Amino acid sequence: MRKLVIPVFIPHLGCPHTCAFCNQKKIAGNYQSPTGIQIQELVELYTSTVKNKELFVELAFYGGSFTGIPSFLQEELLQKAWELKGHNKIQGIRVSTRPDYINNAVLERLNRYTVDTVELGVQSLDPEVLERSQRCHSVEDVEIALKLLRTSNIKVGIQLMPGLPGDTFAKITKTTHKVVELKPDFVRIYPTLVIKDTQLAEWFEKGLYTPLSLEEAIEISAQMAIVFERANIPIIRIGLQAQENLSLGRDLVAGPYHPAFGELVKARVFRKQLETLFFHVNKLPLISPVTVYCHPQEISQVKGQNKDNITYFKERYNLDIKVFAEPSLSLGFLRLRDKENNLITLSRGEFLKG
Repeated sequence: MRKLVIPVFIPHLGCPHTCAFCNQKKIAGNYQSPTGIQIQELVELYTSTVKNKELFVELAFYGGSFTGIPSFLQEELLQKAWELKGHNKIQGIRVSTRPDYINNAVLERLNRYTVDTVELGVQSLDPEVLERSQRCHSVEDVEIALKLLRTSNIKVGIQLMPGLPGDTFAKITKTTHKVVELKPDFVRIYPTLVIKDTQLAEWFEKGLYTPLSLEEAIEISAQMAIVFERANIPIIRIGLQAQENLSLGRDLVAGPYHPAFGELVKARVFRKQLETLFFHVNKLPLISPVTVYCHPQEISQVKGQNKDNITYFKERYNLDIKVFAEPSLSLGFLRLRDKENNLITLSRGEFLKG
């Protein structure tokens, strides 16, 4: 079933901390706390144009730390969401918060208002990275939050930010595998960006922090994606959504931002799958040009943005690749025709098995 997400931003409310990377006002583009009436109006606005009655409508409270805002405001917002859900105006309620803002009292409130999903801003599971990023929560806080939320029917998502101060590829990889052990229902991957008016921006200007390059962010995100896909943990977002203030560089100081970052990562995963198909599954030496087939919906990802994957194989392996759509192939499948005219296929599942 397709989903319509109605975003409600709670900019930096309920959080006494200012993490090194954080300027929620810049990210959310919203300076005011919403009211119950405004939420109802927002839902009516979004759903008034919906023609698909089978659409799953979810009200999502993003930004800030929802379970840390004053209890009376939580009650007001959740009460309205619960009423809208009871009248079938929405079908799901989602909140975002910090791991250390989950306790028994919070869980009771979430269950009372039938909250369906909680996203935890984990960012990293490396103690040094958390400390240097001024997160003010521990790895143990994450584990406790997951354990509490698992006592209910609430789905749990984890947000990660590779490239924080003190981060390395090894630490990011270790965090990724630790997250797999925690078994969240889904993850988001947001490579760290340097936003104006943050501690990170000050460190960057002083030469005390260097963000990931775009290439580094794509590579490590692709590696993370493969680990999560192998563990059957869905990734619902890679990279921040394209927004005017970020796209135009108004509030973005530095970092691996790209409006189609998620597509770049998907293309990188296909590049790795192609390498496996060419050099490990195929038993015969390849002769240019190599003909590759894929599902029609994935042809642009297989080729890469601006045909980056085509260029990569030409420059690194001197292979000319021609990619064609093959409707009979399922999503994630790649097929090549070798020099003896044999068809060799590699599914995403087989690729993930290594």
